[in-house]
Amino acid sequence: MNVQAASLVDRTRRAGLSAWALALALAVAPPLWAQAPGATPAPAAPAVYEYTTVAGDTLIGLSRRLLAEPERWPELARFNALPNPNRIAVGTLMRIPLSMMVVLPQPATVLTTSGDARADTIGTLQAGQPLPEGTAVRTGDDGQVTLRLVDGTLLRLRGGTRVQLRESNRLRDADVVRSGVRLDSGRVEVEAAPATGGRPGFQIRTPQGVLGVRGTEFRAGADSALGVTRSEVLGGIVAVDGSPGSPGQSVGAGFGTVVDATGNVAPPVRLLPPPDTTGLPVLQELPLVRFTMAALPGATGWRAQLATDARFDQLLTEQAIASPELRLAGLPDGIYFLRLRGVDAQGLEGRDAVHRFVLKARPEPPLPTAPPPRTVFFGGSVELAWAANPQAQSYRLQIALDESFAQPLRELGDLRETRLAVGGLAPGLYHWRLRSVRGSSDNGPWGPARSFEMRPLPPTPPPARVGDGGVSMSWEGAPGQTFEFQLARDAQFTNLVFERKLDKPAIEFPLPGSGRFHVRLRARDPDGYLGPYTTPQYFDVPNCLRDASGACVQGSGQPLLITR
Repeated sequence: MNVQAASLVDRTRRAGLSAWALALALAVAPPLWAQAPGATPAPAAPAVYEYTTVAGDTLIGLSRRLLAEPERWPELARFNALPNPNRIAVGTLMRIPLSMMVVLPQPATVLTTSGDARADTIGTLQAGQPLPEGTAVRTGDDGQVTLRLVDGTLLRLRGGTRVQLRESNRLRDADVVRSGVRLDSGRVEVEAAPATGGRPGFQIRTPQGVLGVRGTEFRAGADSALGVTRSEVLGGIVAVDGSPGSPGQSVGAGFGTVVDATGNVAPPVRLLPPPDTTGLPVLQELPLVRFTMAALPGATGWRAQLATDARFDQLLTEQAIASPELRLAGLPDGIYFLRLRGVDAQGLEGRDAVHRFVLKARPEPPLPTAPPPRTVFFGGSVELAWAANPQAQSYRLQIALDESFAQPLRELGDLRETRLAVGGLAPGLYHWRLRSVRGSSDNGPWGPARSFEMRPLPPTPPPARVGDGGVSMSWEGAPGQTFEFQLARDAQFTNLVFERKLDKPAIEFPLPGSGRFHVRLRARDPDGYLGPYTTPQYFDVPNCLRDASGACVQGSGQPLLITR
């Protein structure tokens, strides 16, 4: 008996009133929970069970059968305004407050669980476990639990949450079940079962207030650090009450509210709309999954949830992030569901958007080892090499002129080695990529494309024209090319006679002396790329007797050669 009720009893006794009046005094005393800090006032019209009397029914008989405390029959008489409690006419509609009826505990049931999830009296939770009334359940930062309450309400506890099953029972003599929880900290997502016919609805109590529903979908969060309660309604209506005497709020679908540390309930505000997920990829091919969310006006952060089922009972991970860049690591290949919502400046989370995607990142593509990116080759052939992937039985190679690989020039499969020479390539810029193949048909994703350039070999200079006045040479060159020319006494070009830079594909120079001379050249393209030297060639200058003009003196039509 609470203090207020005891005071009424004492005053009634001192006044010498009858037991009937005493019962009336007890009936009107508000229950203890209605006066607890942060709770709502007692309801004006308590939930009732309706019973129509039949022949032989008496008030005391009904009380013995239906009431948890049969001696409270005077309260029942007063509640129904019976003119004569000793006589009840057949067909009378009796209204019996549910709070007076016999209550039988009924456990909630664990549907799914993952990560760190446990109950105070049970330990680690498992699917299918019953949880009796009064059980406290908590989840670690990586823990998730889905409970089915006695009335069919689904309660999903997210990471870092603590709740207590405050009510989980049914009335023995009425088709009524009652469920309600106390949320001490953390966040829950609720699909509340409908309550009809004056039956009590589901309730969540937090340190700041009470959230009452009669069948709806909503989220509730108790922020112990800031001392506030947040509620976001996704369907139906939630009645949110704060401290006694302060006005409550009726929060409809698409709105949310905040109950501050003093128990004041803020006016509802519209929730942020669902994020736009149309631009997110539906296929991910890298082990590190990345998503960049589209801008959402009014969002100061994001909440992302990843699950393997569309109902998000099998939640794998959850992230609260400040930027629109989401990264997910350590996932095996498979089908996933990503649920996204924006968070506003009050911490209220908006409406959900769900994005389904496939992760196919394995077997991972081999890492190319040669040639380095953008390498230039001459002559039409190149050797490609890559690292071995232990998960691959073979490899597949594509070579294309376009980075999209829409029309590959070469596609080679069932490659068992990690090196391949490719020839017959015309001048141009090429792109190549690899994929690993596991078994006979499990193709992994294509790796990033790398490129190389194929250029024609420098033209071979024509034979030198050696005249009495000097030597002249010319060759083909591309527009804008310059050249480096070398003349040496030996084929290794260690004994240089001279080297010159030329801006045209031709050179003339005086006779360098007599004997054998070696020449080679290389071209520099307009982009600065310096190609390889040509194959060394040579020419001979005769050792002859020369006249004043430098020409060989002729004898019998032949140069007069000087020999030792």
